[in-house]
Amino acid sequence: MSDNSAVRLDRMVGKWGQWGRREVRERLSRGMVRVNGVVCPEGAFQVGPFDRVECGSEVLQARVARSLMLHKPLGVVSATSDLEHRTVVDLIGEPWATELHLAGRLDRFTSGLLILSNDSSLTEALTEPGRKLGKRYRVTCDGDVTPEIVVAFEKGIWFAKEQVATQPAQVELLSGRQCLLTIYEGKHHQVKRMFARFDVKVTALHRETMGPLSLDPALQPGEWRMLTADELQLCSFHRAEKA
Repeated sequence: MSDNSAVRLDRMVGKWGQWGRREVRERLSRGMVRVNGVVCPEGAFQVGPFDRVECGSEVLQARVARSLMLHKPLGVVSATSDLEHRTVVDLIGEPWATELHLAGRLDRFTSGLLILSNDSSLTEALTEPGRKLGKRYRVTCDGDVTPEIVVAFEKGIWFAKEQVATQPAQVELLSGRQCLLTIYEGKHHQVKRMFARFDVKVTALHRETMGPLSLDPALQPGEWRMLTADELQLCSFHRAEKA
């Protein structure tokens, strides 16, 4: 069962116990099956991925929803496993970390906000292209961020490889060679490619925000924390908004 899917209770019970329909109906009618601690005799009940399901004294499902933000440091790979480099999952260091997947990625030499979750409905809400959620980066370059660059970014840059133009970006100059850049898609090495169009090299790239979420300033590189109830609510709002 995928993270955001639901399944009929009778099918879950039957598959778990390798029972036929008659045996499953009998257990349901006898009140042996509980969902989140409440007896549920309805076989058609839709069980979510994080509902606790019990049959008698046995636990059929007891997954816990986990969503967190990580301050990704430089040199760490945005992956669940890698043969050569340390991964963001390695930084979490919990036995359940292998259940997590990433809401977008940062390359090995980009730092900042990364969201991981075992709830695919949340990660999809933050990465689904149609939502056009902004991602803000602090960009440091080896050359000046000129008015020409700002105008071009705010208009959109043509990427011949993908045969598409980038969405209009937002640029806030911080100094001659540093800016805050908000983009609305996540093409491969997009920010670096945008600046390379003007023969400007990005020397440091740090993601500060992703959609409604901002990197907690209390998190040091390599540290993480669970998303708060308010942050989860913001993500839920964006899911509902798209639906």
